[in-house]
Amino acid sequence: MHLRDHETIQQTYRHHYFPFALQMLKLLAASAPFYFILFALENGLTTAQFYIGFSLVTLLFIFVFLYVAFIYWADRLVITNHRVIHVNWKLLNVTEEHDAELKDIQDITIKDKGVLAFIPFLNYGTLTIETSASKLSVHFDLAPNPDKIKRFIFSVA
Repeated sequence: MHLRDHETIQQTYRHHYFPFALQMLKLLAASAPFYFILFALENGLTTAQFYIGFSLVTLLFIFVFLYVAFIYWADRLVITNHRVIHVNWKLLNVTEEHDAELKDIQDITIKDKGVLAFIPFLNYGTLTIETSASKLSVHFDLAPNPDKIKRFIFSVA
């Protein structure tokens, strides 16, 4: 992400932490069968084989955990004094950037995650910014408190 001349960052938003916690719990649940198989085979393995298998499974899931965490937290919505920029990490080496000029923003729609959005750890949703060209410019999922972000964008514009 490169800023233009006389452009300054006003605010940066990352995805909400609650969906991330749910994703990590799913990853933990996905690792459980591998550990179960290791412990079921423990009597048929030598101590060294058991510890090597345990270490390999643990290292694999630590790697997957760190990869998923990096991709999740590297995504961000950056609001500058001229633009709204969404930096979307698809893979470790693949990113997409979508931006919308503040002066071109026509509509910002938000979708909250249900009736429990008034609870802070469940207040996340989708923020969609449409420009005057009537094309979808920025779509930010799992935005923390999307109504607050919407108000901030309109205050900067």
